[in-house]
Amino acid sequence: MSRRIDMGAFPHIWCRANNKRGDFLVSKIETLLTLQDVDLQIRDIEKELEDIPARQKLEESRLQEHREALGAAEDKHKAAQAAVQQLELEAESIQERIRKLRQQQVELKTNKEFKTMEHEIEMAQKDILLLEDKELVLMEGVETSRLIVKESSADLKDEEEAVAEDVKALDGRAGELKDELGALKAERDKAAGEVDASWLQHYERLLSRRKDRVVVPLQEGICGGCHMKLPPSVLHNTHRKTDMVVCEYCGRLLYS
Repeated sequence: MSRRIDMGAFPHIWCRANNKRGDFLVSKIETLLTLQDVDLQIRDIEKELEDIPARQKLEESRLQEHREALGAAEDKHKAAQAAVQQLELEAESIQERIRKLRQQQVELKTNKEFKTMEHEIEMAQKDILLLEDKELVLMEGVETSRLIVKESSADLKDEEEAVAEDVKALDGRAGELKDELGALKAERDKAAGEVDASWLQHYERLLSRRKDRVVVPLQEGICGGCHMKLPPSVLHNTHRKTDMVVCEYCGRLLYS
């Protein structure tokens, strides 16, 4: 939950009331520092919540590379299968031609014609053997590409599971942050109610324009926000701890 300011770390921001009881009263600056501490935590949480969808999208983008690898492997496997099928069609076509030649061979009249056709049949059979050799090589490629598809599919599945876990963890983180944010906003309302109205107005106007602290220390006459050198009178005013002291360069509220 929110970080409490150690009162002992800011001894300069306590003042002793000039009344009979002699109670210690928290200065106006201290109430602003408490409010600022809560506001900065709220800002950090809101920023983290805002970033979570982008982080989830980034996690999911990890899958794209694996999907592309699987797609390429599947395309290569299909191409290898198509090449084998094409050889099978060519071999079947030659087998059909051989069958027709055999049928024609029985009708031939002369021995010369028979031998000529027999030679043509032998050449066709050699073509089939060549196609079968090529098919064996291509079948090895088909098996290799099949294994690559299987491995790529397994890799994608593993990555999908990992991404799902990461996205789920970010969803859980978002839920935790929302709960913490709700508690901090309630704490913020309480802290803001303790701040002087005019100081609160000036503080919130500054906070809406800046991403860093707007209530800063004045150390050795130098503003803790813009680091500009201020006159000694400003340091004197910060020691009073009752009046609003504003940096004339950046507009931040100063304390010492």
